[in-house]
Amino acid sequence: MNIDKALFFKPGAIGDLLHTLPAVNAFKRTFPSAQITIVVSPGMKPVMEGSAVADRVLIFDKTQFKKNYRDFFRFAFMLRRERFDLFVDLQPSLRSGVLRRIAGAGRTLVYRKKRLSSSGDRRMHAAENFLETLRPLGIAGDVTEIELRVSREAVQAADAFLARHGFDGSKKLIALNCSVGAARPARNWFPERFSLLADRLVREAGAMVVFIGGPEDVELVRSVMASMQEKAIPAAGNLSIAESAALLMRCACLVSSDTGPLHLATAVHTPVIGLFGSTDPRRTGPLGRGHQVIRKDMHCVPCEEKECPEGSRACMEAITVAEIFDAVKRAIP
Repeated sequence: MNIDKALFFKPGAIGDLLHTLPAVNAFKRTFPSAQITIVVSPGMKPVMEGSAVADRVLIFDKTQFKKNYRDFFRFAFMLRRERFDLFVDLQPSLRSGVLRRIAGAGRTLVYRKKRLSSSGDRRMHAAENFLETLRPLGIAGDVTEIELRVSREAVQAADAFLARHGFDGSKKLIALNCSVGAARPARNWFPERFSLLADRLVREAGAMVVFIGGPEDVELVRSVMASMQEKAIPAAGNLSIAESAALLMRCACLVSSDTGPLHLATAVHTPVIGLFGSTDPRRTGPLGRGHQVIRKDMHCVPCEEKECPEGSRACMEAITVAEIFDAVKRAIP
C-alpha cells in the first residue's frame, strides 16, 4: 500500500499519548517518506513538536467542540481537504467515528483495547496494544521502551527554573509526584508520607527534592512542603508538560504513582520508582531499564477501579516510606 499522508488521532492524557509513540515511530520507520500528522489535546502540541515524531501537530479541543459543533465540523472538513491515505484512530469514540467518516481517508485503522490477557498469556502492555493497531500494515514487534525527544527551548526553560531555585548540579535531584488527580483517588499514595520521604532524601541521601505536577496540584504540593522540615523545590504548576519532561531529564529518579509524570519520566529515560496498587504494571508499568515497581500482593490487586472498592486503599497503605527510600537509594548511583 502506498501511503503518502497519514493521520494519527490521539487526543487525551499525556501518559496515553506517550504510549502511542512506539507505534508512530514504527510507522515512520516502515514508511519513511510518508507525511505524518498527529492530533492531540490542548497542551500536548509542544511535547509532540519537540519530539520530531510528526511532521505536523493539530489540536483537538474536545471542550470547545462540545460547546460549538460548527468548530467540530469545520475541523472535520479541514481533515477531508487533506485527503489522507491513512487515518489511524487511537482514541475511538463517537466523535472520532464522525471524523473518520468525514475525513474519507483511503484506509482506516481503529485501536481496540485489550483489557484482559488470555489464559496463560502475559498481559499486553498499552504501548504494545497501540502498536498492534498497525499490524494490518505489516508492522509488528516488541516494545521495550518509550523515547521522547525534548526541544532545546524546553531544556533551557527547565534549567533556568532549577537555577532560580538554587540547583547547581552538585546534589542528586529527586523528583516526587504526589498526586494522580481527583478522578482516580485509588492510585494515590499519602501526602504525609511524601513529606516524610522528602525529608529523609534531603537529610540521609544528601539529595535535593523537586515536586512536579500540574496547576491542579499546586495546593497539594504546598501542603506537603508545609509539613516538611527541610527545603524542597515546588515545580508543580510552574512548568509546561514539555518543560517538565526536560526537568525530569535532570533528575536521578522519580517517585510516582501510575499517572502521566511516571510515563513522562520513562520517556526521557529517567529511572522511576512506580507505586502501583489498583492498576496493573503489566499494562501501564514503566518501560525500559532501571525502573522499580512497588506493589503489594493482595487478593484485590489490581482492581482497575477509580476508587477503592473496599474504601481503605490498603494496597497503597501497605507501601511504607522506608521501602520507597531504600528503592531510591538503589536507583541513584
